[in-house]
Amino acid sequence: MTLSAGLSYASTWEAIMDIVARVTALRGDAPQPVVLSSLPELPPQELGGRTISVVQGPPGRNISLAIGLKAALPNVPLLLVMNADGITLGTNHLIHAARRNIGMTVLLLRSDVTQQADQHLDRMRWEVLGFQGALETTATPLEWAMALQAALVGRGTLEQPDDLAALISQAFDTPGFSLIGVTYASHLEMGVLSRTDYPEFFDSYRRWSASFRNLSDTAPKGVGVTVTPKTDIRRYEVRIVGLGGHGVKVAGTVLSEAAGIGEGLWATQRGEYGSATRGGLSMVDVVFGCERVSYPGADQPDLLVALSQNAIKLYGHTVKPGGYLVADPDQVDILPEGALPVPIVRIAREITDNPITAGVVSLGCVAALSGMVSLETIKEAVVKKVPFKVREKNIAALEAGYQATRQVM
Repeated sequence: MTLSAGLSYASTWEAIMDIVARVTALRGDAPQPVVLSSLPELPPQELGGRTISVVQGPPGRNISLAIGLKAALPNVPLLLVMNADGITLGTNHLIHAARRNIGMTVLLLRSDVTQQADQHLDRMRWEVLGFQGALETTATPLEWAMALQAALVGRGTLEQPDDLAALISQAFDTPGFSLIGVTYASHLEMGVLSRTDYPEFFDSYRRWSASFRNLSDTAPKGVGVTVTPKTDIRRYEVRIVGLGGHGVKVAGTVLSEAAGIGEGLWATQRGEYGSATRGGLSMVDVVFGCERVSYPGADQPDLLVALSQNAIKLYGHTVKPGGYLVADPDQVDILPEGALPVPIVRIAREITDNPITAGVVSLGCVAALSGMVSLETIKEAVVKKVPFKVREKNIAALEAGYQATRQVM
């Protein structure tokens, strides 16, 4: 890849990394950026002796990840690199970030940069081709970002790397969301297209929430109050796997809140849900303990609750040695050796006439086996989470799950 400016690169990624190196040189001792890329090339992590952090993933996921990074690392610049022809894979995430002015800079690469096709679609309306206009209404993310009052919207070219690096550095210094279109062609309009003075989301949020951080010890439990953990176990993993309609997602939320707010533990929740609202695989991981949770996945659960045969097939072998496997004998054809049989879905139907409370029944199993989160603490979390009209039945389902598990221990 040789540009008319005389620069030669082995790949698009190498060209982008050269631009990033120029940006870091401009910024001196300022924090180095974290780069999140959806390009297929495997990136080098050395820029003139400086090591940078690089994440690869789909466009939409990278934007979601960047939102979390900005919340955790407010002073670190975030640079997202993605192909403009793939923008529809992350449109909702991009609009969300731009509308809320969340601090990140997105480099949107025109097709002539990524060389995706001989006849590319011009997503940035530099030069809309005739066949494109006849086929579709052009998706124009730069115009979206301007309409959504993004902090900075601009265009740059790899033919002018110093100018592009200066534009990116300017975007880093601009509080909020910036979107920069990148092309090879040097004859097209470049520079800043729009600028908006709009408060960056997390800065505004931190100012708004400051008054909540210094609440007195008389505040209600769970609001600005530190609860001393009742255990010295550093990490405990729970995985609940069932089908859509079993209430697995609600169970994860209740358990993570019970562990984090009620028991004073560090706690995380992560879910995976099938495409079907009813009948697709549904799974939730809750990890908690007396130390910060560095990874939210329950890949080797201390306690696995399986509500379907597929759950046993996929995850039955992952239970940690010495851990517990609870399986619903009505939903599982062959119980694995050592599994505790608890008819979770049947209990849910008998008490609430609705299988969606199977997740709450599963929490009774967790209370009986984990030794980490008590039945009373989970009850308190259930009361806060479920509607008043079904609260009594959910508590009864929780207690029934607890008792059924104690009977088979």
